[in-house]
Amino acid sequence: MLPVIWAIFAVLAVGGFLMIAAYWLDVQDRADLSVRGRIAWSAAAFVFPLAIPVYAFAGGAGWPPFLRAASIVPLLAVALFLGFVFGAFS
Repeated sequence: MLPVIWAIFAVLAVGGFLMIAAYWLDVQDRADLSVRGRIAWSAAAFVFPLAIPVYAFAGGAGWPPFLRAASIVPLLAVALFLGFVFGAFS
């Protein structure tokens, strides 16, 4: 079962990096955000597992349903990583 979990983790990690890039580029491209808003949402990238879903669902991003669902990918990747660190999978 461990190889399957590793494969899922690898896919989620790559998807998480793509979502971080999509999030940051979307924040920088929004004309309705003030400079202060862009700086705040950009700084929130440091807590990306929480910031990206908040931005997608409540931040007024206007993302389509697929991207809103994909915004949870970084959170799942971090959860699997912590599972590996703490020995939840054997």
